[in-house]
Amino acid sequence: MIQQVLADRNYKHVTQEDLREVLSRTDALQKARATADEFAANARLALEYLPESEYCDALRTLPTYILNRDR
Repeated sequence: MIQQVLADRNYKHVTQEDLREVLSRTDALQKARATADEFAANARLALEYLPESEYCDALRTLPTYILNRDR
């Protein structure tokens, strides 16, 4: 279904409601969130090797901001 939406670039053949139902039923969104959280944690860990600075602080805030922003 997702491939169809991406290929069509619209919801002509797949409705948003049908797509949401499948994503919910398969826990796909929860799995994607867990993966994103893991990537964010790894990104923050990688920053531990950089010297402290306002730039490093800004980089540390990005994963949290991205994962928690309004969609």
